[in-house]
Amino acid sequence: MRDNPAMVRPHSATSDGLQSRRSIQTLTALAFAVCFLFIGLMGMAVADEIVPVGITQEELFGTMLRSSKWKKMPIGVCWENPSDSNAVKRAIVRQAVEETWVAHSAISFTGWDDTCVEKTPGVHIRISDEEPHTRAMGYYLDQYPSGLILNFEFTNWGRDCMQKRDFCIYAVAAHEFGHVLGFTHEQNRNDAPPECKAERSGTVGDYKVTRFDRGSIMSYCNPNWNGDGKLSELDIQAVQTVYGKQ
Repeated sequence: MRDNPAMVRPHSATSDGLQSRRSIQTLTALAFAVCFLFIGLMGMAVADEIVPVGITQEELFGTMLRSSKWKKMPIGVCWENPSDSNAVKRAIVRQAVEETWVAHSAISFTGWDDTCVEKTPGVHIRISDEEPHTRAMGYYLDQYPSGLILNFEFTNWGRDCMQKRDFCIYAVAAHEFGHVLGFTHEQNRNDAPPECKAERSGTVGDYKVTRFDRGSIMSYCNPNWNGDGKLSELDIQAVQTVYGKQ
């Protein structure tokens, strides 16, 4: 049944204005949604270049796990299975750490002659004839049983080192203590060249301190194995930025 023209309500100017405002609000909301989507996609593309809110400049440094930074010095060290027969080798480990990370920053360690007991503060080192590694990064190693494994024999792993044990103990210790401080492998970075990414290993850092450093002591792409036990210039810049200068 058709409406009686006389009964149809006239289309008022007020209705036109209300509808117009609603249309504008809808378009505005859509425009904002598109903008936020675009910004989000751009943020994903350049996330490594943006400083998130609440992140300090120093936390952008290193290829490191940001939350693993040690907050207090000195950092404790103890040995789970020391003996008179490995005392000289343990001294080489201490020498390696002090001539690299400690020599170039405000980092300090204590307890080099201590034997670990349950809940001894700091890094618990176990000597074992296997591939050297850490079981966590940085501060997360605090009181972690067998948190750092070091090899002094090289019978079951790294047999090439049997003829140069002292050098290998030194170079490996310098590298592994980079992990103790929270630094991850350079080849794990998303800006590493493809041939380096092929050697990805271990934890991936969540922030970068410096540009990619092939010559880093933390890089498997370094032409010198474990950097010959020496920090690169960018390693030094990274550790000084995160932990301060002496």
